[in-house]
Amino acid sequence: MKLKNFLGAEKLGMVCSLFFIVTFALLISSCKKDSVTPETQTTAEENAISKSPKNTPPATTTTTTTTESATTTTTPVTYKESSPITYTGVSNITISGVSITAGAVPAITLNNCTNVHITLSRFVNGTTVDAVGVYLYKCSNITIDYCYFNQVASGVYASTSTGVYVANNQMLNMMGPMPRGQFVQLNACYGAGNKIMNNKCENIMGQSVPEDAINLFQSNGTADSPITVAYNWIRGGGPSKSGGGIALGDGGGSYQTASDNILVNPGQYGIAIAAGAVMSILNNKIYAAQASFTNVGTFAWNQYASTSGCSIVSISGNEVNFTAAGGYQNSNWDGGNCGTINGWQNNTWASSNLTAAILPATIITMK
Repeated sequence: MKLKNFLGAEKLGMVCSLFFIVTFALLISSCKKDSVTPETQTTAEENAISKSPKNTPPATTTTTTTTESATTTTTPVTYKESSPITYTGVSNITISGVSITAGAVPAITLNNCTNVHITLSRFVNGTTVDAVGVYLYKCSNITIDYCYFNQVASGVYASTSTGVYVANNQMLNMMGPMPRGQFVQLNACYGAGNKIMNNKCENIMGQSVPEDAINLFQSNGTADSPITVAYNWIRGGGPSKSGGGIALGDGGGSYQTASDNILVNPGQYGIAIAAGAVMSILNNKIYAAQASFTNVGTFAWNQYASTSGCSIVSISGNEVNFTAAGGYQNSNWDGGNCGTINGWQNNTWASSNLTAAILPATIITMK
């Protein structure tokens, strides 16, 4: 998560750690993933776009690889090798069946594009912080589904966009480094139709450099269509002491919901509300065994009190078993500055019923 650092100045695009004492020296740390304002394109974003011509359609070869799709069926998918793709100002296209080695740039860059469907494709092997799988800037109505991401800086990074739908993908081993390292991050996204759903995501210790698995930074949904993070399977995090599972309200924002997700050993925390209005954590299952970086399963705490409020928060129906680095149960924490938390008593904290087996041994089946 994006953080405020009591100990020093913020640094653009870097993660700092905020430490504070909660009862008997409980340590909570949080993180900042990005500091891009809604209408400002960062140097990294400008570089990512400038490294390719304005419109670079896929240059494919005849080399193909067959794998299974991320659907519940076993329909084979045949990929064609392609160079990285960049589109600016295009609409109503589909990108399908490509396999892209990202290298030093995003595998796919969309800038000011509308109504684009990216599907049944593979994005692998990024070598720099810019080399995300799919990068969106000022786009609308973008669907990314049934794709495979492996060893890229982040899976999907969407900035200043709306109608971003990321569903039914599989993502393995995000490589960062900061400020990347997320499976999906929405930065200053807005409006209706932003959904991150039914994805299967895993970071393997020693093979990845993750931060937050899913991060919503200064993003705003609507009352009728909140930004929704639902039905995702997430396993693996750490050793970062700032990153974790699902971060709502990072830097503020509004109308965000995380529901019905299953998280196993996601990192420093499970699911968190860092600021903002109308934030909900509902019906999730979160398990973490003791590790050197584990802290707290679920919390609401306004980390941005000087710039953002924190209100109308609901945390209900969750089942959590989270063991902190010190070996004690630490499933939940109310930071006391987000108002009354609706449903706080309707959770199962320290649930002995939860183990790592709430996810199957194998969740990534694509290659």
